[in-house]
Amino acid sequence: MRTHGRRSLTLLLVLLLGALTGPAQAQDAEALRRELEALRQQFATVTQSYEARLKALSDRLQQLEGRGAPPPASAPPPAASSPAPPAATATVTATAPAVDAPTLADLARPRQPFGLAQPGRVLLFDLGVSGDFVTDFTSPTRERRHDGTFAGRENRFFPREVTMGFFGRVDPYASAVVRVSAGDEPSQGGAPSSRDLTVGLDEANVTLLTLPLGTTARFGLMRPRFGTLNVVHQDDLPQVDRPNVLARFLGEEGLDHERGVEAFWVLPAATYHELALGVFDGDNETAFGRGALRDPLLMGRWRTFFELDELGGLQLDASAATGATGDGHRNTVVGVGAKYKWIGPGSGFPVLTLAAEGLGGFRGIDAGSGRDAHVERWGAYTYAQYDVNRRWAAGLRGDWTELPVERGREWALSPYVQFKPSEFLRFRLQYKHSEGRGAVERSADELFLQGSFILGAHPTERF
Repeated sequence: MRTHGRRSLTLLLVLLLGALTGPAQAQDAEALRRELEALRQQFATVTQSYEARLKALSDRLQQLEGRGAPPPASAPPPAASSPAPPAATATVTATAPAVDAPTLADLARPRQPFGLAQPGRVLLFDLGVSGDFVTDFTSPTRERRHDGTFAGRENRFFPREVTMGFFGRVDPYASAVVRVSAGDEPSQGGAPSSRDLTVGLDEANVTLLTLPLGTTARFGLMRPRFGTLNVVHQDDLPQVDRPNVLARFLGEEGLDHERGVEAFWVLPAATYHELALGVFDGDNETAFGRGALRDPLLMGRWRTFFELDELGGLQLDASAATGATGDGHRNTVVGVGAKYKWIGPGSGFPVLTLAAEGLGGFRGIDAGSGRDAHVERWGAYTYAQYDVNRRWAAGLRGDWTELPVERGREWALSPYVQFKPSEFLRFRLQYKHSEGRGAVERSADELFLQGSFILGAHPTERF
């Protein structure tokens, strides 16, 4: 009887404790539910406010760009609900009408700017600095005669070009480039270099991006689109020096510092075709030199590119330039070029590059006794480069050219090796053997050392 009483008392205590704790747990769960509901409402409010501000900024941006039609009326903020399932989104996308092909009127209408491809950087510009330093070791005879590759700077270490460049968008319709450089200038007339650094404005031009028919144009001071290597700046050349034919026909720095207008057009075709036409003053003293729009320098280039899938890519170009020389004679230079590149699958290495370019010059000269004469001169170069990996590369270049005015010709052979610790630092060692006949009678051996660096932005050729 006593045992039965104890069991009854224990059961009564358990029931009493359960009755006391049950309401407390229910109260805690209810409080937690209320807190979660409050947080959900706060999150929905913040989301609605953010979406409303984002839409207002987007509408304001469209007004500033002058897209034409006023922005649509603001829609009410979306209700705080779960996002639509992916299946619903896919259904809406699939039912959107297809865009019709552009008509002739659409092609003739100015294009909308595409400068918004980089949000947040549309109205900013990039700044870059590059330095190119060269050493030319050669014989005392070449140094005394100042007829080496870098005339007047034989057996010297010199800064060939240190450049500060500014690149950016003027607005959604135009971009601009400004380059200021300093370096040792090539000697004139076989005289030694002044050894003073010359600071000058290399480029300052504006490119218009939204012209009709897909045309792009630029005006100002520029390096014209001519040939394969002329468009490449000094520090981006595949070898230390420019090929002999380019240096003889166009000068050590090529066709540069030209003032004028240039337009280029990518044809609406399945294969890439680019046409470029330019009108310039013609200030290049080596090839032209008249420097007046009364008899301007006219220039054109056609370039195409073929994607060969696993076999690589092939670029072809043809160029022509005609203008007046300083003594009033007509000079016409034509050229054809080809560049092939094969990239190994996987890591992108090795890389094999083959290139060749030929120039022809048709020039009027003073033959004496008041008579004029017409001369034809030819020249070409070819090179091959093999990039073993990201750091090491080796190549070989061959040159042959006639002198543009005097009687004479020369050839050269240049093996070289390249080491790049990174994409921003490069070292080269190049040997060059030259043989000349006629007005350029010589036999020269030169050893070049080059070091170049990049700080900041530095646009380069894409192929």
